[in-house]
Amino acid sequence: MSLEKPRAEIQYLDWAQTILNEGEPTNDRTNVGTLDLFGDAEMRYDLRAEFPLLTTKNVVTRVIRHELGWMLRGDTNLRYLAENDVHIWDEWPLKNWLRQTGVPVPEQGTDEWSALQAQYVERVIRDDEFSRQYGELGPIYGHQWRAWEGPDGKAIDQLRDVQDHIRNIDNERGKKFGRRLIVSAWNVGDIEAMEKAGLPPCHTLFQFNAPNQVDPETGKKFLDLQLYQRSADWFLGVPFNMAQYAMLLSAMAQTTDRTPRYLYHKFGSAHIYKNHIDQVNEQLARRHELFEAPHLELNPDVKDIGDFKADDFRVVGYKHHLAIKGQVAI
Repeated sequence: MSLEKPRAEIQYLDWAQTILNEGEPTNDRTNVGTLDLFGDAEMRYDLRAEFPLLTTKNVVTRVIRHELGWMLRGDTNLRYLAENDVHIWDEWPLKNWLRQTGVPVPEQGTDEWSALQAQYVERVIRDDEFSRQYGELGPIYGHQWRAWEGPDGKAIDQLRDVQDHIRNIDNERGKKFGRRLIVSAWNVGDIEAMEKAGLPPCHTLFQFNAPNQVDPETGKKFLDLQLYQRSADWFLGVPFNMAQYAMLLSAMAQTTDRTPRYLYHKFGSAHIYKNHIDQVNEQLARRHELFEAPHLELNPDVKDIGDFKADDFRVVGYKHHLAIKGQVAI
């Protein structure tokens, strides 16, 4: 069976068209409604050939890099993101703050909403107590990746454990873990706490594959990653997830002296929100005018997965069409 696939962007656009054509109209917690395709969608990106970043619209890589660096170090407070002008998490804790303080929640996207969001973000940045009380998103990705609470109450650093096992995969210590190179963000006992000010993880679990095959170009063994995403906002979220997990695979490959190869991306609910249908069609109209895919460069001095920061990821040669705006559904 051939492992060749179309470039990542073509796979993404093909599935977007399939969701439009075959997705089931579904009600959801946001009351926006979606076209939902469950269980069918999956993609595979070959990182030796491309960095999977879309060119049919502008995907803001600065935001992707900062969010990844934030999660890799185990941070779950909004302050770092706010300080770096990253606002993809604002809506949920903002809504939580308004409700807890008895302020009526205005319609999302209105001038009143925007004014309250600006006020909220400024207080998260400037007010330590406010940031601790209302900027904390709960035990979301960074906490689960780096400090999952074990049965004895001790923190389990899943990312560093996996890194260690990959480094030792060729000896008896590592072989035991060859099919257990898994990082899970879905901690059932913490779901309610995650929902208070954030969201339960959409990209739920990822697993590395550390095969014996050697890349003839680098002389290093390959490293693959498979991501399972339970819930996928196809227009706004998936383009970020594609690029972010390619960064994560590349980072782990660097710290374990391997070559990043395949990123497998599998989905539970792949959906297009009904208020994004026009935007998706606009993007699909650009499919015959793709730019060449960019490539990713990492800071070669970083040797541990937890030490990567936003500026250690550099996307080179990114040409793209104009941005297409869409409102996140909360």
